[in-house]
Amino acid sequence: MVPMHGHTLVELTFVLLLLGVAAASVAPTARQARDRAAVASAREALVGLLVETRLAAIETGGASVMIQAAPARAEGSANGTTLRRLDLAADFGVRLALGAARPVVELRYDALGLGRVASQTIVLRRGSAAAQLVVSSYGRVRRR
Repeated sequence: MVPMHGHTLVELTFVLLLLGVAAASVAPTARQARDRAAVASAREALVGLLVETRLAAIETGGASVMIQAAPARAEGSANGTTLRRLDLAADFGVRLALGAARPVVELRYDALGLGRVASQTIVLRRGSAAAQLVVSSYGRVRRR
């Protein structure tokens, strides 16, 4: 008797069916993890821009960050020169909500790096994931 090599079509179909069921059960968890990672990355990019702008304010005598809710964007500038731009909607796929439902807010820093009109709560969302940044009136940033 000659030994058989390979698999039957029924066996292959059954294996593919099991793989499909396993993938379907893992997909929502993977999507949630991807959303959490995107929100955390966007939050850290925004924190980096705020810190960079605050340091530029100390070096140059003043700086500001303009944050726009829709589409989610932020831009840091000092003495009329753009330091860096973030397109949070395009790069991370997040939505932004500013305190008091404002569409745009400008956070300004003086020569000491202290905030002027800087008190703001910023909420970043993607899917079911969300993260908050609270910028104090002194310009310090807290993650929540």
